[in-house]
Amino acid sequence: MKKVPGIAAIAILAGCASTDYSGIENSQAVISNLEVSELGKPGTYKHQLDVRFDYSTEDYKEIVGLYSCKVLFSVSEHKVITKVDEGSTCRIDSETGSVSVKWETPFSTSAGYSTEERRQMALPLEYHVTINQKKQRNTSIVIGMSEPRYLTLER
Repeated sequence: MKKVPGIAAIAILAGCASTDYSGIENSQAVISNLEVSELGKPGTYKHQLDVRFDYSTEDYKEIVGLYSCKVLFSVSEHKVITKVDEGSTCRIDSETGSVSVKWETPFSTSAGYSTEERRQMALPLEYHVTINQKKQRNTSIVIGMSEPRYLTLER
């Protein structure tokens, strides 16, 4: 008898982990009052962006884990990348609010960017702060984006 609640809990968690977000209509988001400052020195273990902004979401859906924010770095005109670790995860869980997050840049040795990825990046490195909506397990779309910002590495 004691096994039944445990099995039920596992089934519920497995169902949550495989949620299909693809049928959810896209929201739209606006980023405002964006402030970004650099922390640390490029080429050291920690080179981060300290990012703060306000946001509002149109057609917001109350679904846990549906929205997040990221900093996307431009590799080329058509390709942007980011590395996400637990410390930089930015979840958005309300229709409007404020966010404060520290984000590793590609010039931090702890960020996990490959030498090839860094070689493709040109200075000044363009980046955007984005609000994303999950579409599949490891896929999301951008529903709000800041104007471009640039890392110049001049210090």
